[in-house]
Amino acid sequence: MPGYGISHESGTLKRVMVHHPGRELELANRDPEAHHFEMPVDTKRFIGDHKQLIDALEEAGVEVLKVRELVKGNDEAYAESFQCPNLVFVRDSSTMTDDGAFLFRMGLPTRRRETPVIEAAHEANGIPIALEMKEPDTFEGGGFAFLEGGTAVAGLCERSTQGALDQMGDYLLGNRLVDLWVSLDMLEGCIHIDGEFAELPGKVAISYAPVLDNVTAHFRTAKESWEGGYTEWLRETGWDIVEITKQEYWGMAANFLTVDSDLAIHYTGNPRVMKEVKERGIDVVQIPGDEMKKGMGGIHCMTCPILRV
Repeated sequence: MPGYGISHESGTLKRVMVHHPGRELELANRDPEAHHFEMPVDTKRFIGDHKQLIDALEEAGVEVLKVRELVKGNDEAYAESFQCPNLVFVRDSSTMTDDGAFLFRMGLPTRRRETPVIEAAHEANGIPIALEMKEPDTFEGGGFAFLEGGTAVAGLCERSTQGALDQMGDYLLGNRLVDLWVSLDMLEGCIHIDGEFAELPGKVAISYAPVLDNVTAHFRTAKESWEGGYTEWLRETGWDIVEITKQEYWGMAANFLTVDSDLAIHYTGNPRVMKEVKERGIDVVQIPGDEMKKGMGGIHCMTCPILRV
């Protein structure tokens, strides 16, 4: 079995990278707005709840790789990890492909110092960098997903640039890692698509219709391109769509992490959505999220899958 590689978000999760936070959370408490935290957090509770996420992953048989442990042999990256309060949202600085990692220059300036830490973690884990984003382009991994059927989707928003999306689409299509590249013109105020959309096993899509029904989708293959509606495309290609309400949207109902064909992890809450998912044969392990939500991220945001099969 290879040590890395992902072709879609609902494959069985074998290896995942996380950053178990520590004293760097105090930096966010001093200036929550600069670090995109909703408010100061109870650091002890935040760290304890994050440990429950790690425990849930390990209990499900997933190998959990911790960023700080990976970079211990790199003095500069190790020291820098204590200066990055958003590093816990490890999804955003890179994403994995079958060729290796895409390394991002993030849109939020206070987060750009995270990327060298993640680069060092990938290096320690023996993972090559397939694509490295350079200035002036920006992108964050919460805005990207591989879907079943050889498709990848990414969102254009205030944290990303068209040049970044073009680079990713060109690489994935040119190296035959996907057959279809989809970019979404996100509505004003929307940041990452994992707030409005999630793929679950069996082509189940969690969708926030007020956004996804109204975005322009740009479709591209190696030979042709066209525009259309994203939700319409999902329906036409056989996706089972579970729509979430505004209240559920603000409760991060779309921010799932798939572990296996019948298992996902999420925060506690959103009982109607959890019921819908369980009726489709997917059990959901729920962990406390009230404290971690103050950092404006969910379970999906706090995990960087390294290997899915």
